[in-house]
Amino acid sequence: MKLDRNAEALLYTERGQEWLAQFSETDQEVARKIVASLTLVSHSEFERVVQKSLESISAEYEHPVGFFAVRELDPIKSYFEQFTDPDSGKISALVSGTDHGSEARIAATIRNYCKTDPNHLLNHPSLDQMREARCRTVVLVDDFIGSGKRISEFMNSLWIDTTFISWLSLHYINIVVVAFSGTGGGIKRVVQHKAKPNLVIERDCPNFIDMPWGQSLRDSAMDVCKKYAGRTSKKRFWGGFGGALTALVFEHGCPNNAPAILWAPKTPKKSWNPLFPNRVIMSGEKTVFPPEIGRGDALVTLLDVGQKRLAGSGQLLRRGENGELILLMLALIAKGQRRQSALSFATGLNRKACAQIMQRCVKWSFLTPSFRLTERGRAELTAAKKVGKVYAGFLERGSANYYPNQLRKASRG
Repeated sequence: MKLDRNAEALLYTERGQEWLAQFSETDQEVARKIVASLTLVSHSEFERVVQKSLESISAEYEHPVGFFAVRELDPIKSYFEQFTDPDSGKISALVSGTDHGSEARIAATIRNYCKTDPNHLLNHPSLDQMREARCRTVVLVDDFIGSGKRISEFMNSLWIDTTFISWLSLHYINIVVVAFSGTGGGIKRVVQHKAKPNLVIERDCPNFIDMPWGQSLRDSAMDVCKKYAGRTSKKRFWGGFGGALTALVFEHGCPNNAPAILWAPKTPKKSWNPLFPNRVIMSGEKTVFPPEIGRGDALVTLLDVGQKRLAGSGQLLRRGENGELILLMLALIAKGQRRQSALSFATGLNRKACAQIMQRCVKWSFLTPSFRLTERGRAELTAAKKVGKVYAGFLERGSANYYPNQLRKASRG
């Protein structure tokens, strides 16, 4: 089901109007574009995706699997020493009296899922419980991999435990890291960790650097983020922590990797009113989060990237949903937008589905194996730019199938 991305509705809340009013009249259009381009992840979407990942991973193994919610901790102390209750011998999934954030939501998802088969699915097991159950796989679950620091430190705390490291050294146990999304730099840091974890990511992280825009709009967005960050309490994080310029926001919190103008807290010296105060999503803004992530308006995306002829041809309305996705992808790649994060954002597809569409384009010889446009791909785009012309064999909008124009020509001889 196609859903329109409705992040721009954030600007129609009372807080959103206050936030937008802080920009000059000439900068408000760019500020609107920044907010409209956010990917909003609701509680229901996040929990559904996390549980689906846990189900998929546990189905791969006949042996018991242990699940842990990633949390802040002391990286130079063993995780098990820090959180094992001395009386019960069980792991405390959460520490009382602290700000848990996403950790509590993930821990609840793990707990509920493990109830379905407690002999096979272990909820924050202790070393003794893993040994007794002959657990061979541990799954570390986080919402977002930003800099990669938190998950790396979590794995460090496992690595320095003498029992756990002996299991790793003997290849008795393996680690899988699950996250909804993550930045390129954070993901690289995690996969290069000495624990050598396998990584499962649902969705490439959209960011304002790789947004499917023309260079002029991209430069304007960067200028606005820098210019107004000086009015916030986090000037040096104008591009977010690590300069990631993340364009993804969870209903349970805004990553600090997003531009500071969205979340930097108000202080006595800095009166900037953020859209998400200190990264918290307030009740008025929570109502905007959609139940599922969808893609934005394909015609707007084409105009943003400079594909005016294709946007005005009407061909997207004649090729069915898969055909629209393929044409949109080819049009973006033709304008140099080859990063999967940009293509995923534009199409609304998760990591796996986006990769499948790209591979299909390679199979049809629209793209090279390095995802560059081929002669056949350029011919398909040229044909699609012909205004108002309906080609024989085009499917009505809504069809799940798509037969490329170039292949139709071949089939007709």
